[in-house]
Amino acid sequence: MDILETIERRVSVRSYAERPVEQVVLERLLAAANATNRLTETLPRVALISGAERTQRVIKFIVGSYGLIQTPPHLLVGVVPEKGDLARLDLGYVLEQVVLEATGRGLATCWITGTYDAQSAGDVVGLSQGETAAAVVALGYPSERALGRLRSQTVHRLAGGRRRPLEKIVFAERWGESWSPRAANDPTLVSVLEHARLAPSAHNGQPWRFVVRPDDLVLALVRPKPIDAGIVMAHAALASAALEREGRWEVRWRDDALAQACGLPNDVIPVAVFG
Repeated sequence: MDILETIERRVSVRSYAERPVEQVVLERLLAAANATNRLTETLPRVALISGAERTQRVIKFIVGSYGLIQTPPHLLVGVVPEKGDLARLDLGYVLEQVVLEATGRGLATCWITGTYDAQSAGDVVGLSQGETAAAVVALGYPSERALGRLRSQTVHRLAGGRRRPLEKIVFAERWGESWSPRAANDPTLVSVLEHARLAPSAHNGQPWRFVVRPDDLVLALVRPKPIDAGIVMAHAALASAALEREGRWEVRWRDDALAQACGLPNDVIPVAVFG
């Protein structure tokens, strides 16, 4: 399937079959993590945890997640330097591309959110000094009972699901100015934004907003969730490339000039410009 269809089909799966993913596929996913484009010079890395006992140990050390994710045979663990929002931004960007690669190969995934016990989780992951586990993605084949829900979940997503419509997350030229896909003169941009809207986020909170300007697209955050910002940036970049719309992200994290140009409120964080 192409990347647009992959984005549309990706859903969060919380119950997994015991069957492990083939080693050659795991190696290709890790190779994809290393080969994908990055946003910054701060390089995150993706570690693989395999085996039910080890994956459950990691999940156990994530407050609010234990018991919600059932028996994943593998985990993809996003590792970053202990400090720095830019590393987390890049991690979301890189790891979501791996998630979509896995989806395209027929695998199930789920971003796991919560409060990490970095020391305990790190003992399993094998962190170097100065590193921390910033994100975890469950990986495997869906359980038989999960298979029956995948089709309805996909249909639900394509119908809009519980996500906000574009009119609620996109502004025209400046913050607060209404924008409508029906009035837009650029159907390709509308499609890019629709596929960005399908990006996963913590608790499906969609903490990102877009400002459409004549020559570019600005991304901002209403809550300081750099990993979520990186995830939605991956969706936008991949959709744009698939639709042959030229452009690339320029990171402008907390750029006061960009915030002022777009009229962002004081508590909204400017993130990047796509142009």
